[in-house]
Amino acid sequence: MIFVRDDLRPVRRRTVVFLACFVLAFAVIAFRLFSLQVVQAPYWRSLAENNRLRRLPLEAPRGLVTDCNGQVVMDNRPAFQLLLFPEEMKEPERTIQFLTRLGLAEEGEVRARVARAQRTSHLPSVIADNLSWAQMAAVAAHRADFQELAVHPATRRAVPAGPAVAHLVGQLGEVSPAQLAADSRLRPGQLVGKSGIELSYQEVLGGVPGNLVVVVDALGRQVSTLDEEPPKPGHPLTLTVDLELQREAAKAMAGLVGSVVGIDPRDGAVRVLLSEPSFDPDLFAGHLEPARWASLVADPLKPLQNRALQALYPPGSTIKPIFAAGALADGVRTPAQSVYCTGTSTIYGHPYRCWLAGGHGHVSLERGIEVSCDTFFYRLAFDAGLTRLAAWARRLGLGEKTGIELAGEMAGLVPSDEWSRRSRGHPWYAGETISVGIGQGPILVTPLQLAVAYAALVNGGFLVTPHLVPEGGKPPRPTGIDPAVLATVRRGMERVVAGEQGTARRLASLPVAIAGKTGTSQVMRKKEGVKWQELPWEQRHHALFVGYAPPAEPTLVVVAVVEHGGDASSVAAPIVARILAKAFGHDVEISTPQLLLANPSYQPEPTPPSGGPAQLAEVRP
Repeated sequence: MIFVRDDLRPVRRRTVVFLACFVLAFAVIAFRLFSLQVVQAPYWRSLAENNRLRRLPLEAPRGLVTDCNGQVVMDNRPAFQLLLFPEEMKEPERTIQFLTRLGLAEEGEVRARVARAQRTSHLPSVIADNLSWAQMAAVAAHRADFQELAVHPATRRAVPAGPAVAHLVGQLGEVSPAQLAADSRLRPGQLVGKSGIELSYQEVLGGVPGNLVVVVDALGRQVSTLDEEPPKPGHPLTLTVDLELQREAAKAMAGLVGSVVGIDPRDGAVRVLLSEPSFDPDLFAGHLEPARWASLVADPLKPLQNRALQALYPPGSTIKPIFAAGALADGVRTPAQSVYCTGTSTIYGHPYRCWLAGGHGHVSLERGIEVSCDTFFYRLAFDAGLTRLAAWARRLGLGEKTGIELAGEMAGLVPSDEWSRRSRGHPWYAGETISVGIGQGPILVTPLQLAVAYAALVNGGFLVTPHLVPEGGKPPRPTGIDPAVLATVRRGMERVVAGEQGTARRLASLPVAIAGKTGTSQVMRKKEGVKWQELPWEQRHHALFVGYAPPAEPTLVVVAVVEHGGDASSVAAPIVARILAKAFGHDVEISTPQLLLANPSYQPEPTPPSGGPAQLAEVRP
C-alpha cells in the first residue's frame, strides 16, 4: 500500500527558505566583489602597483686561498654592486643616460651591459661593481625615478700581494652565455674564474649562489622578506707556493721582463711562479672595462702572458747538462773523455765559435759544464746526431707539457726531421744539429719545463709533475738514468759556482752553497766587437740561470729567465741566488742596472744601510 501526502505546504516552505538563503549568499558575494572591484578598486590598485616581489641573487663568497705557510694569498672584501631589474625598466634610454652620468663606464659599454641584461629579463643583472659612496648616494637620491636599479651588498676578491701573484691566482670575469647554458647554478653577471688558480679550482673556490625573495615598495625599498636561500661559500684552498719567496722573486725581477719558477725537486711542489711584467689583479675583482682590457692586450710587453708556462725560449747553455746526462747514459761520452777547444771548431766546413775567443784547452765533461765550453758540446752534438739529442731532451720532459693544473701551458719544441718537413717544408740540415747542441736553433722550452728537467737531474732521475696544491701531484716517473751518470753531471754543475773558472763563480760568496748552470740564448747575431750593453734592449740575448740548493740533497730548484738580459752570470744568476738564499734564511742584495730595464722609468728601492743584506761579489766569467 503506497502512502501519498496531500499537504505540500511544509515542503514549499523549506524550498522558499533554501532559495532565500542561496539568494542572500549570492548577494553577499556579489556585493563583496563589487566592493573590491569597484568601490575599493583604487586602494587595491595602489597596493598592487606600489608593492612587488624581487628575487635578489645572494653571491657566494669565494674560498680563502693561503700559501704553504698559512699566509693569505686571496681573501674577500666587502663591496657594493648595482643591480638592474630589466622587467621594471620603462624607459631604457633614460636609464642608460643616468648610468653613464654616474661614471660607471663609457656610454657604449653601458648600452652593451643594459642590452645583455634585457636578454635575461626574468633575472636581475649586475650592471656595475665596486660602487663608490658618491655613486651609491646618487642611486639612492633618484630611487623614485629609477625603480629598476638597486644597490646590493657583495664581496670582491682581495689579493694582498698584488701583482706579485697576479699570473698565479689568475683573473675573474663575467660568466659567458655558454657557461650559463652549461651550468644552471650560475647567474647573469656572476664572476667566475677565467685563468690561473681561479679557473683551475673554480669548482672548489666558487661556491653556490643563493636567493632572497623580498617585497619592495614603489621606491624600491625592502618591505618584507618572503623567502631566503643562503649561499654556500667556496671552500678554502692551500697552495704549495711560498709567498715570501714569491715576493722576493718579484722584487728581484722588478722592472725586468721574464719569469722565475721554483719547484721542490723531490715531488714537484711549486714554490715560486712569477711572470714579469705583471698586472694589478684588483682590475679583475669586478667587471673590467673594455678600454682597460684593450690597453692590457695592446701592451707590447704582454703583461697578461704567463711567461712561466707560455713563453718559449731557446734554452742556451742550460741544455748542456741535459745533453751531458744523455751522452753519459748512452755511452756517447765517458767522464774522462776530453775535447781540445781552440776557440773555433770547423764542422761540415763551417766555423763554429766558442764563447771564449782563445779557447778552453783540454775540456772533459765536468769541466765542459763548469766553463760552459761550446766546442765540447758542438762535438758532442756532431757525434750524437739529432735523433739522440731529441731523445735525451724528451727523456727529461722537454717537448711536452709538464701537466701543471694551470690552463694555457705550451709544450715547447724538440725538433726532428719530420717536424722540419712538416712545418718548414724542407728536411733537417745537419749543421742545425750543431747549434741545437748548445741550446740554439729550433729548440724551445718554457721556464717550467727547465725546472722539471733539472729536478730530474738532481733528484736521482725522476720526472715530477709540478703542482700548486698538495693533493695535485702525481708519483714521480723514473727516467732510467743511472745515478752515477747524474752524480757526474751534478759535480759539473757544482763547479759552475764553486769552481775557479765557473761561469757563476760570483755566487760562491753566498751564505748558502748552491749549484746550477748559466745560459745565454741568442735573439740575433751581433757583430764582432759589439758589446751586448751597446745593443738596443730588444736585440740583446736572453739571460738564463737554473740553480738549486743545497747541492748534496736539493730541496729547491729555481729557474730565472730575463728577456734581453744580456749576460746570464751577472743578471739571471743573482736573481736565483737571492731566492735560494731567502729560502734558507738569508737576505742578499741585488742591484739591477738601469740599462737592463724594459721599463726605463722604473726606480729601484733604496739601498739598505750598512749591516743589511750581504753583497754579491762582482766576477766576470
